[in-house]
Amino acid sequence: MSEPVRLALVTDIHHGTSKMTKKGEMALTLLHEFVEHANTTRPDIVVDLGDRISDIDLETDRRLEAEVAEVFAGLDVPRLHMLGNHDINHLDAAANAELLSTGTAHAIVELDTVRLIQWQANVSIDQQTGMTATDADLDWLRSALGSDDRTTVVLTHVPLDNALMTGNFYFQNNQQFSGYRNGAAIRKVLQETGNVVACLAGHTHWNRLSTLDGIQFITVQSLTESFTTGGEASAAWAEVEIGQSIRWHTTGNDPIEMVLPRRSHNQRWVAPLPPFAELRRNRGSDLDGIEGIILDLDGVVYRGMEPVAGAVDFLAAQRGAGRPMMAVTNNAQADAHAFAAKLRGMGIEFPASEILTAGEATARWLAKAGLLSAYVIGSAALRRALAAHGVVECDDPEVVVVGMTPDATMAELLPAVRHLGQGARLIATNPDAQIPVENGQVSAECGALVAFLETASGRTAEVIGKPNRWIFDLALAQMGLSPQAVLMVGDTVSTDIAGAINAGLRSALVATGNAEADGIVPTVRIEHLGALAAVLP
Repeated sequence: MSEPVRLALVTDIHHGTSKMTKKGEMALTLLHEFVEHANTTRPDIVVDLGDRISDIDLETDRRLEAEVAEVFAGLDVPRLHMLGNHDINHLDAAANAELLSTGTAHAIVELDTVRLIQWQANVSIDQQTGMTATDADLDWLRSALGSDDRTTVVLTHVPLDNALMTGNFYFQNNQQFSGYRNGAAIRKVLQETGNVVACLAGHTHWNRLSTLDGIQFITVQSLTESFTTGGEASAAWAEVEIGQSIRWHTTGNDPIEMVLPRRSHNQRWVAPLPPFAELRRNRGSDLDGIEGIILDLDGVVYRGMEPVAGAVDFLAAQRGAGRPMMAVTNNAQADAHAFAAKLRGMGIEFPASEILTAGEATARWLAKAGLLSAYVIGSAALRRALAAHGVVECDDPEVVVVGMTPDATMAELLPAVRHLGQGARLIATNPDAQIPVENGQVSAECGALVAFLETASGRTAEVIGKPNRWIFDLALAQMGLSPQAVLMVGDTVSTDIAGAINAGLRSALVATGNAEADGIVPTVRIEHLGALAAVLP
């Protein structure tokens, strides 16, 4: 198992004359202590998050920046420097780079298991509107994040969470200067990529944590700030470890210690509800404008080998009306042709070309990600899908792929644990622990095997099937419809309904399968698939 990546962070040094609550006259002394600490503890990299000086004029700022640079030159480990708003008030980016003897442009830094995105977004302050990241900044960030799906940490001077500043000496009454005006657009870029686990920043002079959509937004206390420490300089710097979890420790007179969960690839929170007033306005017309339907199979169209009540007639009526349909199933034990044959035996015509399995979705995802060597636990159908997309089974794999197979043995599972311990990623076709069968009974599904592998290896699975929006996006692309025009019909809240919400679809929850209530709200609830005809315009 790979060692955690270790970062040492210092920010808002504010070397210069002490001003307001910033103890700038202590900056160099405290910075020397930080450098000595870093040389002793040997992090993978030191990151200076900006505002090295308290700006005065061009000549003074150049001298102050040079004095800070001289201290940083004593580091025996690699370092990165961000530009803060005070650093560029009189000096430009080129002057900062010259004095620090390092680059100050956007950059991607490759560490062992983590990519650092050094996002040098605009930090110039407009006295009326605050700070705005430029379109070019956003385009670069989008391209950098999309270039690789490995675990990523974004470094900025200005925090990206637009958190409330209640209680902050500088920003409680100046909220507009604490973050970017277009912070929502920035966070959309971060969330859509699926690989960002943390964003690290300074600027606001306190320790602050926000967790949004699974991403940890950490703000580090200023080295010389005193408003939280009774008039004494905080002497604060931070250490962040990115491993199976995220460990954050800020030392000094304003200490903090946290162990935070690490977001899995493409792990998303359920999208927030619209305003309650909007929900009330839409009541009674929740399914207006539906042009196409995505269906789960197990528990929705059939249980075991028996169609559910009304399913045959409902699906025939939709076919007759020309309404586009896709079946999207987390069951990776068979391929689309086998499911089409099963449905045909129940009197339901559903072409294999309109059936998308989690096995097929997983194979396409791996091919797109360029992860083409795998150790596989799963059905023959899953193996065929992987091979068809260029994924080769081997004993030195980049990924361990797991799908349900009743033939799984400990002789297959234990090598998977070994591969995971050696750094392979755990990829699951789906998270379902159970699948509905005849007579109201259930059988084990992929999630049971995933639970074993996660427990034995300490790794967290990346799920490709529902609720990951990837499988929904594949179905929507084939249907040629927008998410707003499609209804997802499912029986499992945590996969079907949560996945529909993640992908922007409306949803119908049926009570014929794994229906449960865990706070995720479907658009409508119906007894069974046949009952949908009465509420679908």
